[in-house]
Amino acid sequence: MKPEETLAFVSRMKEPYSTLVLLLASVGMRGESAIGLKPHDLDEEDVLHVRRVIYNGHEETLNDQEQEEFPLDAVVHADLLRRLRTQGAGAEWILHSRAGTPLNLGNARRRYLHPTAAAIGVTIGGWHDFRHTLNRMARRNNVHPVMISGVLGHKKVELAPEVYDRASSADIRDALILVGKRLLPIMLPTDSVN
Repeated sequence: MKPEETLAFVSRMKEPYSTLVLLLASVGMRGESAIGLKPHDLDEEDVLHVRRVIYNGHEETLNDQEQEEFPLDAVVHADLLRRLRTQGAGAEWILHSRAGTPLNLGNARRRYLHPTAAAIGVTIGGWHDFRHTLNRMARRNNVHPVMISGVLGHKKVELAPEVYDRASSADIRDALILVGKRLLPIMLPTDSVN
């Protein structure tokens, strides 16, 4: 998907689905992790902590090795951060239904994602397509495979059979800034936020 196609989804979908698309596309998080986010999972330093996932409507707590962190940049990711905080204000879950429960990805795909895709003339399988888009954008912008692996939460990178490395928090932030600059509007401190 091209950035303008992703942004067409964001602009046409109502909340919280618009924010879900922006989160998946600009951070590369899995849908099951995104709908498992609670307001306290976004800390005051703009780091998203994935501590749980939602599978088939059931919450599963991740152990320490399974948990992920997504350090976001306050300037590049300003719109996403504002949206996440607004969606989570006073709620148990950041991305929640009208009933206050975590979003159901299957229902949301059928009711919102596919109809929006048809309206903008894009073929899409599901929410995971936005992760593929982030991966492709990062590769095309020469982000090192180790950094892409860190962003996407993959445990191994094989540049050659003997090469293995882990991306640091700073590396992940740099990769997310690069993709975010192409996808997210940058708001200056003087811009008003509604």
